Amino acid sequence: MIDMMTNYGFNITTEEAFDKNISRLTNQMWKLIPMRENKEDWKKQLNTVILEVAGLNEIFIENPQFL
Repeated sequence: MIDMMTNYGFNITTEEAFDKNISRLTNQMWKLIPMRENKEDWKKQLNTVILEVAGLNEIFIENPQFL
């Protein structure tokens, strides 16, 4: 396991964080197909997934102002 300091000053275990989040986001992406077929609001779900992926970038990518 690798511990990583986030931009917000707390340590996380990268394997645990990435594995759980990537698995959850993958499941959310697969949910889009039946939502579209059933004429549900799949675009809102897609936007949510995009925001969460962007949030992962914000948390895990090194930001010089926090170093």
